[in-house]
Amino acid sequence: MAIKIAGGGDYSRIVNDFKRLHGIQKIIAFSGGASTTLSGISEDDPMQKEYKGIIQTAEEKIIGDAVGLLRDCRVAILTGGTRWGVPCTASRKSKEYGLKTIGVYPLIGQKHALGDDVLDLAFCVEPFIGESNWGDESPIFANLLDGVIVCAGGAGTLTECAHILKINERLMKSGRPLKYIVPLAGTGGVADYLQVISPNSTLRAECMPNKRIENGLVAAEILRDKLELEYYLNEKF
Repeated sequence: MAIKIAGGGDYSRIVNDFKRLHGIQKIIAFSGGASTTLSGISEDDPMQKEYKGIIQTAEEKIIGDAVGLLRDCRVAILTGGTRWGVPCTASRKSKEYGLKTIGVYPLIGQKHALGDDVLDLAFCVEPFIGESNWGDESPIFANLLDGVIVCAGGAGTLTECAHILKINERLMKSGRPLKYIVPLAGTGGVADYLQVISPNSTLRAECMPNKRIENGLVAAEILRDKLELEYYLNEKF
């Protein structure tokens, strides 16, 4: 079902009801996206199609490995909920493994949203002021997740990560569990530089790995450990 949230809508209640209904304990997000075109080469060049295929294959492998390791946990998978890139791959892989899916996208992205066959819960975020823009959904996206795997990504991914880091500053001051971030090194974009551009070294050490993580399986293993997902395995309930 798709739910429109305007301004300070009560999305927390909706998500909590959804979690209780499906026995979900944690929400794991996938954030990111990768350029699927080669710069300096014409769009109709066969190399562009070949490159796009390589990027898609790598994305499916990385995300598929991560989701596969999370499939026995009582988690839902959160994405940007749109029909391309990381959000699409993560949502579809999650459905293949029987996990519940949540999509969060701005009003401007509604026409690009995945359908009810892929998303179990979808939030269409209306603008707080003025016209709808990509990024309107970032605060809600950041608040919903308990942990996130970052794969490549541009300005939108950077905005989401900035919101998560800001939330973590508050959580750390109050001694509460942080939202854990696992950037996938080597995928390009924000994921390759997030550990460098995060200014607070103390916070960074608490909410990100202290080494390069280069595949989805290891990323998911880290989240299982940091979020204690072993306590939330399906067979224990």
